[in-house]
Amino acid sequence: MWIIRASVICASLCLAGPAVAQTHDTPPSTPMPPAPPPATGEPPLGTPPSTTPGTPGTHTPTRTSPVGVCTISGPVLTPANFGIAAGAVLADVSTTILADGRIRLYAFGQGLGVVSAVSVSADGLSFVPEAGSRLPDGSGMPRIVGGPVGGYRLFFTSGDGIRSATSADGLTFTVEAGFRITKEQGGFTTATGTLIALSGASSLVALPDGRYRMYFSTLPRPGETAGGHRVKSAVSVDMITWTVEAGILLGAGAAMLTESAEHPFALPHPDGSVTLYYAKFGESPTGAAQGLYQSTSTDGRTFATEALSVFFGNDPDLIRLADGTLRAYYGGFDAVIGGTVNVATCPDPAAPATPAAGTPAEAAVRGGRILPAR
Repeated sequence: MWIIRASVICASLCLAGPAVAQTHDTPPSTPMPPAPPPATGEPPLGTPPSTTPGTPGTHTPTRTSPVGVCTISGPVLTPANFGIAAGAVLADVSTTILADGRIRLYAFGQGLGVVSAVSVSADGLSFVPEAGSRLPDGSGMPRIVGGPVGGYRLFFTSGDGIRSATSADGLTFTVEAGFRITKEQGGFTTATGTLIALSGASSLVALPDGRYRMYFSTLPRPGETAGGHRVKSAVSVDMITWTVEAGILLGAGAAMLTESAEHPFALPHPDGSVTLYYAKFGESPTGAAQGLYQSTSTDGRTFATEALSVFFGNDPDLIRLADGTLRAYYGGFDAVIGGTVNVATCPDPAAPATPAAGTPAEAAVRGGRILPAR
């Protein structure tokens, strides 16, 4: 189906990595004008499409469209917002909360590299693009995280692996030497033994022993058959040198959830559990709907059950707002408009129980990510 391939192409072209939430703010760059609103009567881009698409460029919801646990609000950014041609790719969102409560959003923009936008208010439902690029063309799938000693670190894809860059203000980044994880270290191979490129990194999860864990998957490529993707994890003490952990966590070779899973995002909870959000496309032996899924693990390594989050969404990023609202930002694709950044509000899977002392709950929760307490 054309809509499946468009979604996969959107994910495939976005080659980027993570960055870090922080507690100090800087004035945004000169904003670009927003794109014109859709014509009257045109359905919002966040509306789930039917399983059989009609005229390209439209999404016609039907009673049979699967409904995920998240409530869709609609698109917040399109290629036109950044001066990118209609039909081109804007995707692979990553977010961080600024000191004034607003949200800065990073994304891959086709022909521009990694671009950014800032919300006009703390609710994260409307964004103004910032001028210029944070990283040049050839950088994709950004993931912003907070640095262990302040500032930001942005993980991104370049070539076939994951790299990183640092910034004091979240706007000007300096690329760090080398790769954080190469495709050789990732160890994903085809049936014939050919190494496969890596997706961008997930957000980071702080472990009780002071290490960090990230998740990543095989990389979808334009023209490839949808599906067949797998997720692994890696750990680090300094965010620079990473050791890939053994085993497949999601996808073929996993212990339980063996259907395709790509471009994961990790949402840690105060009790030490972790919810992974990831995209599932391609034929499903169980007849599962395509789109964003979520699965929670008590140890961050064993995932046994999953639920549909957003029908036909891709490339997720979630953030907890100050009032406890859990926002999901994710990619969609319209054949006329191009890649879109969409937003939904999701139920928070965090366990309500108070954890015992000495667990990861002693880490501070900042910008929806758990990082070591300072």
